[in-house]
Amino acid sequence: MKNAVLAVFTFIAMLGASAPLRAATVHPFEAPPTLSEPGPRLAPQALGAPAPCNPQGSMSRNGSIVSVELDFVLAQFKINNPDPTDPQPNGEDPVQLRSYGGCKSGPVIDVRPGDTLRVDLKNGTDKSDPSCWDSPPTGLSLPFGVGCFNTTNLHTHGLHVSPAGNSDNVLLNIAPQSRFPYEINIPADHPAGTFWYHAHRHGSTAVNVASGASGVILIRGNRPYAPPTPADPHPIADIDTVLHTAAGVPLTEQVFLFQQIAYACFAVQKNDQGGPWQQLYTTAGLYNVNSSGASTSAPWVCPLSTPQNQVSPGAVENFALQLDSATIWDTNGRFTSINGVVQPTITLPAGQIQRWRFVHAGIHETINLQVVRASPVGATNLIAASALSGNRLQQKADLLTACNATAGTLIPQFEIATDGLTRAKLREIRAQPAGGGLLESNYLQPGYRSDILVAFPSEGDYCLLDQAAPPAQRVINGSGHGGQGPSNPQLLAYVHVRGGQAVTVNLKDYVEQALFDANPQLPPAIRDGLRAGDLRPWAPFEDLPPATNPDVQQAAFSISFTQDQGLHFQVNGKSYDPDVVNITRQVNTSDDWLLTAQGEPHIFHIHVNPFQVIDVTTPNASGQQVSIFDKDGNCNAVAGGDQGQLASQYCGMYHTFRDTIFVENNYQVHIRTRYDRYIGEYVLHCHILDHEDSGMMLNIAIVPDLSAAGGGLGMVMKHNASATPSMTMPMQMPMKH
Repeated sequence: MKNAVLAVFTFIAMLGASAPLRAATVHPFEAPPTLSEPGPRLAPQALGAPAPCNPQGSMSRNGSIVSVELDFVLAQFKINNPDPTDPQPNGEDPVQLRSYGGCKSGPVIDVRPGDTLRVDLKNGTDKSDPSCWDSPPTGLSLPFGVGCFNTTNLHTHGLHVSPAGNSDNVLLNIAPQSRFPYEINIPADHPAGTFWYHAHRHGSTAVNVASGASGVILIRGNRPYAPPTPADPHPIADIDTVLHTAAGVPLTEQVFLFQQIAYACFAVQKNDQGGPWQQLYTTAGLYNVNSSGASTSAPWVCPLSTPQNQVSPGAVENFALQLDSATIWDTNGRFTSINGVVQPTITLPAGQIQRWRFVHAGIHETINLQVVRASPVGATNLIAASALSGNRLQQKADLLTACNATAGTLIPQFEIATDGLTRAKLREIRAQPAGGGLLESNYLQPGYRSDILVAFPSEGDYCLLDQAAPPAQRVINGSGHGGQGPSNPQLLAYVHVRGGQAVTVNLKDYVEQALFDANPQLPPAIRDGLRAGDLRPWAPFEDLPPATNPDVQQAAFSISFTQDQGLHFQVNGKSYDPDVVNITRQVNTSDDWLLTAQGEPHIFHIHVNPFQVIDVTTPNASGQQVSIFDKDGNCNAVAGGDQGQLASQYCGMYHTFRDTIFVENNYQVHIRTRYDRYIGEYVLHCHILDHEDSGMMLNIAIVPDLSAAGGGLGMVMKHNASATPSMTMPMQMPMKH
């Protein structure tokens, strides 16, 4: 132990001014891996770690059947670290993480409406899993229900598909050294859009997603606009069909999978039961579950391993140290990466309209996304040279100057879809102050997706920025509000605009006029609507009618504490029990829901069916709930009067369809959903995934007929029929310790 402590403090001493600084290394933007198509299906491979990231050949198409082999493995690769004092060669930190196909981010899966997606999920991880022991090592300090990190399953987040059997069923356990054949039937009327997939085994979800076990699903549609008819008043049409140039060339698109990989390097000590996952290195010394003082909030480091002092590769293995904290991502110095790359450089021409698909695949940190024109720092243009250095805290001073967001430097984003679903109207995320004097951000919470159109007005250098949140939106602020917003800004990517043609008109007019010019085939009224940002012909859903069920359903998130059992993460006053169905509803009916959060904000996500945001309310001076929207769906004076600016992230959400939404303290979110088509059991939960693993989840069952015996399920005999629905789980999910 003495040697390990001496090694870390020797390493820390090297971080002083005398340490040689490494020159900045430019890392080009990398698209996520793409599965090859078409091609012959590979013969089944043995379970275990594949070769270094090489998903080619693992996807095939036979008509409407898309077959994918997806390896869930503990893989070794490297993540770049821009801190020039990082001791690893060229600042490439070695990591050993659970991932798909041995890649830094999961492969993109392309499908079409009507396809059948067959995923052969192969769990190649080790059966020896200390987190799954009956008595896990005390140094792991696992909360009740958390563990079995090598056990997994697959969730297709946002897809409207069956939750039962071997479809989008998150109540399954795919054990180490086993495989499972998923078959997901995507309905022919499914909207085109941006969706994603990730591991979702309760107890291991946060660790797996924080390791990078996530990827993007793109549903591409080619259904053109068709006029309404009495038989079909809202024909299906895909926004993809109008996103092209006047020459018919599809708009260039980029996929941004934002990951928050919380890797740390651990001291490898002899005779440590449960592996080297109990003491991690920080700039202030080793940190374990019994630590206090500076090491608990110091940035993490990865010293070079030596025979005398062995250091693990970067790993995500200790839930308590690495994930179970509202502020850990803000203090550990790690970066939100894009497709597995930290601060990549994107180069594109001025005036070119591109479609950027944003996917927040992190576990609990808000991304306040802004695009900002860069400024030199003194005589140095750090953004032009892709040359910011240091961890996030060390970059802060230069970043505040180089990427200073003002009404004059902010580049607007034009959002066309949220959570994969095309909006009824294009939304400009503005370059002017929003309510309360706040410059608007594209607020991305874990699980959110946002498709935007973006065009850069002139050559130069720009910042893709995760802007610091206002104080009231941060987790710990002493005001009783809280949030998951970052306290410090982070540069997500360098954007270099070179060549092209400058835009001299208003960018919103430019984008909308380009859509108009590119689509002369449309009826005049529909085409004119494009020039005004009207996307209703391509939006998959219209306003839902009033709910058919009179009772309002509740999802009330709370955290309570008892002396004997510690923290309890609850929905509606209960922590997750896999053997209990908490809510039972009837298929093809609709409900209104009221979402609330106590103590700190939470993120509501429900599987299978999207919901419509009907209203967001907050108490006025008299304690009455009042809406933050005016009659046109814009944020009103109530929202503008919120000194903490908590309402700002809801502006632009009025009557939109989503599958995930942030529930802020002192706000009530009113939603409406229809349980369309599918029966079976699935879950709703907080998408702060360490909260979900700790118990903030419940089961919901959709049955054929609530009034029938057994809910319309099972062969109930008449002489013992009961009017009370009785549900049993098709496959139990064991809880740990």
